[in-house]
Amino acid sequence: MRMHCFIAVLAILPCAVAASQVAGTDVLAQWQRHRIERLGGGHASLSRRDILTQLLVQPSSAYSASIDQPVFTNEVDWPATLASTRLESDVALGALRRELGVTRARPRQDVTPAPGFRDDFVAANATKAGVDADIFWHVLDVTGYRHSTKAAIYAVGMQILRAQVAATPREAWTPSGIDPTVFTRVMRAQHIDQLTAYDLDYLSTLVQYRLIHRRYGEAAGDGQRSLPAAFRVARVAAAYRDAQGYVGGPPCTRDAAPHVPVAGTGNEDDERPLCFVAATDRAVHAWYVAEYRRQARAAPPPHRDTGLHSLAVAAGLVLALVDLAGAVEFIEASLADDLATAEAIGQAEADAASEPANLLSCPL
Repeated sequence: MRMHCFIAVLAILPCAVAASQVAGTDVLAQWQRHRIERLGGGHASLSRRDILTQLLVQPSSAYSASIDQPVFTNEVDWPATLASTRLESDVALGALRRELGVTRARPRQDVTPAPGFRDDFVAANATKAGVDADIFWHVLDVTGYRHSTKAAIYAVGMQILRAQVAATPREAWTPSGIDPTVFTRVMRAQHIDQLTAYDLDYLSTLVQYRLIHRRYGEAAGDGQRSLPAAFRVARVAAAYRDAQGYVGGPPCTRDAAPHVPVAGTGNEDDERPLCFVAATDRAVHAWYVAEYRRQARAAPPPHRDTGLHSLAVAAGLVLALVDLAGAVEFIEASLADDLATAEAIGQAEADAASEPANLLSCPL
């Protein structure tokens, strides 16, 4: 009950960054809305698979570049979208690309690495995820590389909490459900057993909320539109993997291109690590889900009275949502709900679009 009330309070928290700095609107929903109004009915909307095909040069490649001017920009719905959002075409396209996870993180090409990460590739992934260096390294020091995929969840949660504390007046912290003591305790912890179940649940809930409720108008560490939470978590985990180093040689060349004999392809039967900075957010996300499960299999079940047990339980609740966030059915259902709320389509059509996601997310 406590966490449910906490989630309700989160909905009213202010944005940490002024919307004027980045595209503070759901470009995809606006675009789909114009298509539906013109063609009629929920089935007029393009699936995200169709959109990805138009956005990527090689949709099946983990390292695909983006198409500069997708075909849909020549259709009448795109100018209508630009007019309603008051965005230039390149800004709207950039927002759409980041929302759908087709952008990359090559240092000084896609991302300007923030200082404090010791390595350009580590810095590029962490910067794109919007996680500060002190949080990034401290959470890893406490959890260790064996649990780096779980650590990525808490690093993002800590960053969300830091932003909320900074953006909210002190007198509004308690009414808004903001507990800065969680941040202080975690940053002071020297060992995983010093992380309390309350603190981990709190951070886990912050990430869960952002996974379910996307917020627009916030900027990442690179000054661009913040990635969806699932991609942020995956990018942090990728940065941890790069920081760990590679026995058989790095999967990236010095110019941030995949080292062909070493870099993985992202295919299910290829367990080689990706060149993460050259890979799209979607490809890194797919790697993250598989790596999380691999780490879970490799680590023995933690005892119930240890900090590691609390870490695993709280992170496990988030993983289901991180996994779903990469499913086309889940994303399309979220969009359908948004459109129904705006009365752009009928509730019956929204229910039909949402049904696949309900089957995925409801417990058996």
